[in-house]
Amino acid sequence: MIEWPSKLIKAGNWTPVQWFSKELVNIVHELENSAWLESVGLRHVIGPGGRGVVNAFEKSSKDQHGAVPMFWSISSKIRQTMRSTPDEWFCAKSDKSKLAEKYWARRSHVLIAVRYDTINSRLSALWSAQASIGTGWVSVAVDDDRRAKALVAWWNSTPARLMLMNRRDRKLTYPKWSLKQLRSVGVPKPNNPAWDLLAEAWEEVCDTIMLPLCEAEHCVARRVIDNAAAKVLGIEGSQVADWRRHLAAEPTITNKPVQFG
Repeated sequence: MIEWPSKLIKAGNWTPVQWFSKELVNIVHELENSAWLESVGLRHVIGPGGRGVVNAFEKSSKDQHGAVPMFWSISSKIRQTMRSTPDEWFCAKSDKSKLAEKYWARRSHVLIAVRYDTINSRLSALWSAQASIGTGWVSVAVDDDRRAKALVAWWNSTPARLMLMNRRDRKLTYPKWSLKQLRSVGVPKPNNPAWDLLAEAWEEVCDTIMLPLCEAEHCVARRVIDNAAAKVLGIEGSQVADWRRHLAAEPTITNKPVQFG
């Protein structure tokens, strides 16, 4: 049985219905109100969205005039490590050149997923040496390269995953997030000393294959990232490890029916 304040229900907050674990319900609520975090959209421009990109660009060949490399696929077979590269070439549609130019000007080295397969996907954010935009991925403006890599590590951490999963509003195993929802996800405040630890975590495991959430306990990269994420929140790594185990056991992640009794 999950107890939830009536004032939150009256405000339209029914987020507990998407969780099986009552522990996770309380953990996510604490994260959403953590004094250590602030909404990523407070200091970072996010966008353009995938739909806008598709409206302004079309797939092309690499040698086509004006072609630029973009992030298209969210496939777990392609997206396996936090350091990644664009996988498709696009050019501006003939009647959308100005809009395409505007969107391309907002390219970034940091991209976050706008949709996610909770059963098979591995990454919710990536860093690219080649700044770009995407369709299944949306760019996040970050001025400092070290901070950019740290942000990618945080976005792939268990605390950030929990906040992302708490924004599922349709298919629980394949959430799609609006730019507004993504902008509301919490990230460490700028003066948090653990930013350096997140950057170090990224450097350590940026090329390590990240396993799907259901295999989190066997994932070296997740353990390293979560230890740094714990420092962001001023808690022990063992506590975040416990969150990770609860998350990995969720039916919408294991894709297995719940056994009662």
